[in-house]
Amino acid sequence: MAESTVWWVMAGAVIAVELLSGTFYLLMIALGLAAAAVSAMLGAGLSTQVGVAAVVGGGAVIAWRAY
Repeated sequence: MAESTVWWVMAGAVIAVELLSGTFYLLMIALGLAAAAVSAMLGAGLSTQVGVAAVVGGGAVIAWRAY
């Protein structure tokens, strides 16, 4: 299975959990996972993918909290 597929599946799972809980924070984490999937599709290494997921997901959570 391709690395990007794993990221997309994880993003989908987090979105499914968010639908059950109703918090927007999980959507922000899913956004980070989707960004990591895109970086995997562009050929980035695993450490870069994890970094992208952390920066985008964490940044989105902080932005949402500030909003």
